Amino acid sequence: MSHTHSDDSAADLRLAFVLNTCFAILEIVGGLWTNSVAILSDAVHDLGDSLALGAAWSVDKYSQRGRDCRFSYGYLRFSLLDAWTNTLVLGSIIVLTEAIPRLFRPERPNATGMLLFALVGVVVNGVAA
Repeated sequence: MSHTHSDDSAADLRLAFVLNTCFAILEIVGGLWTNSVAILSDAVHDLGDSLALGAAWSVDKYSQRGRDCRFSYGYLRFSLLDAWTNTLVLGSIIVLTEAIPRLFRPERPNATGMLLFALVGVVVNGVAA
């Protein structure tokens, strides 16, 4: 039994990847501009999502192969290669190195800028979904 995707799946993954990657980059800039660890941490989260989407996009074609003697259920599980744990751990370390010193020296973030990024994030994630 062969599993197939529609031709739209690659286009959908590509669109979600591009949107999330662009927004993650924008959030990094915005997090630094607004002095917000919250936005920086969301940027790391979105970057992890982007890497997961990129991996899913890159293996989408490969995962459409049918079963064979090596993979009796086919190659569909290759689409799960979007678990980029190492990237998320590295990103978490970066966010923590920003957040921990602020426990001792609090800094005021730019709340208006944070709200702007939150609204754009809702739109981007909504379109990507």
